[in-house]
Amino acid sequence: MKKLLILGVLIGLTVTSCTKDITDNNVDPKSPASVPAATLFSNAEKNLGDLMTEMSTGRNLLKIWSQHWAQTTYNDESNYDIIGRDPSEGFWVRLYTNVLQDLKSAREAIAADEFLTDQTRANQLAIIDIIEVYSYQTLVDLNGDVPYTEALDVTENLNPVYDDASTIYADLISRISGDVTTLAQGGSSFGSADIYYGGDVAKWAKFANSLKLRLGMRLADVNESLASTTVSEAFAAGVMQSADDSAIIFFESASPNDNPLHDLFVLQNRLGDYVAGKTSVDYLLSVNDPRIDDFFDENVDGYVGGIIGADNSYPNFSHIAPELTQDPTAPGAILEYFEVQFFLAEAVERGFITGDAKMYYDAAVTASIVKYNGTAAEAATYLAQPEVAYDSANWEELIGVQKWVSLFNNGFEAWTEERRLDHPDFLVNSDKTDLTVPTRIFYPLNETALNKANYDAAVQNIGGSDDLFSPIFWDVN
Repeated sequence: MKKLLILGVLIGLTVTSCTKDITDNNVDPKSPASVPAATLFSNAEKNLGDLMTEMSTGRNLLKIWSQHWAQTTYNDESNYDIIGRDPSEGFWVRLYTNVLQDLKSAREAIAADEFLTDQTRANQLAIIDIIEVYSYQTLVDLNGDVPYTEALDVTENLNPVYDDASTIYADLISRISGDVTTLAQGGSSFGSADIYYGGDVAKWAKFANSLKLRLGMRLADVNESLASTTVSEAFAAGVMQSADDSAIIFFESASPNDNPLHDLFVLQNRLGDYVAGKTSVDYLLSVNDPRIDDFFDENVDGYVGGIIGADNSYPNFSHIAPELTQDPTAPGAILEYFEVQFFLAEAVERGFITGDAKMYYDAAVTASIVKYNGTAAEAATYLAQPEVAYDSANWEELIGVQKWVSLFNNGFEAWTEERRLDHPDFLVNSDKTDLTVPTRIFYPLNETALNKANYDAAVQNIGGSDDLFSPIFWDVN
């Protein structure tokens, strides 16, 4: 019996040695050599959604710079002292590495997938391109000139050139136009791996046109001809028609897939670091805005905003609404219907499209109020006030202020649209620095050491100074 057992073991070893390469033992099953395109795509969407939602010193500090929020003890960002924070580094890591590189790998996987139909492959590539366009626009709107044509060739070029910001914008418009043409053919895409739209190609087409509309409107003051053509094409092709078309990321109840604000305020116990901003509170009170109790908590007598840049005592000022900061499943937004309606109202006033500017403006304000638990009746009452009612003679201020209010939970876009429209009038930080709100963020600090020649060329191209007050090319007013 023992001889038979030994013989069986020897046969087993012989068979094993003949059928399996011993180097397979070096493969870690928990670290796959290749990742499915759908997984890479989902991860890119998640990272983009986190970035546009979060509030952290390393990345999205713009809820402060939009003056919706104020800080308490740690107020360097409110005083624009951000050298040590290096926020651009946070944006670049999140966008270049965690979004754009993942999408690049997803492109490669899709190209190699022989089981996809031609139309599904085309749709997947178009949707990837749309998120890439969104990401590059964000980088340009943050810094100005940025790496673009050489940005992702890390194996070939560790020192990418910075492309001219206006040239990037023109190329992004061309790219998104091609994506719209592709998606117009219908068909399938990523299915349930798409955490924004569940693979709905028709909704992605509306998103693409709405993003194209945004690209065009950014150029309104600097390249009217291209802006007009871009906006009219996007409008004709079909932008978002209701809040159901908004690009929303729905978070989950547990980390790491919870809302980043919940992660910061609750899991990291940072509730005491932020209070309501005086600029926001004072305006909302002046117009009896029904959203004030959805933005801020009633933890003090009435609503009281902290002074921008001051050492605000947490107990003495209104807190950010718990529904926004302490609910792990509170959704975040990438691009919303109400933003589109504000753009269309402005487009009518600029003559880019024909239509009723008041209708679009009213629809935008109403959609925002309804989003924050209000009713159409409350919106109608709000819009009837003289300070809020649409007046074509004062369209820029009205649209600028109401868009800023509606973008309460999207600091990046609130800050960006204020730079472009120059409304509302932000408070000058007079507590410590006596500075106005910055118009850009300087480049990541490590670029001065790791990519100095290209960094220096970019600085010269944006006006000669890598500071917080060199405006982005579209910011000419």
